Amino acid sequence: MRTVKKYFNNPFSANLDKGLLENEGIRAEVLHQNMPYMGISDKLAVELIVNDEDYDRAKKILEEAEKNMKTLDESDPDILSAD
Repeated sequence: MRTVKKYFNNPFSANLDKGLLENEGIRAEVLHQNMPYMGISDKLAVELIVNDEDYDRAKKILEEAEKNMKTLDESDPDILSAD
């Protein structure tokens, strides 16, 4: 297993990304999400892990999702507003 992404103080995002990967057929696990004092150092971060053979594909999926979210935020700032 290999860490595909680390999250600091945000196990919710780790679980969302886990779901995204699983929807793409990639088995993923979230580690350390219930640890006290998580996020105070790199060693205590929540980690999203995948099988070694899925690492490159998982990395690409997560990068694309992050890019799409930034594009959405920049292209239409009102889309997420409650107005």
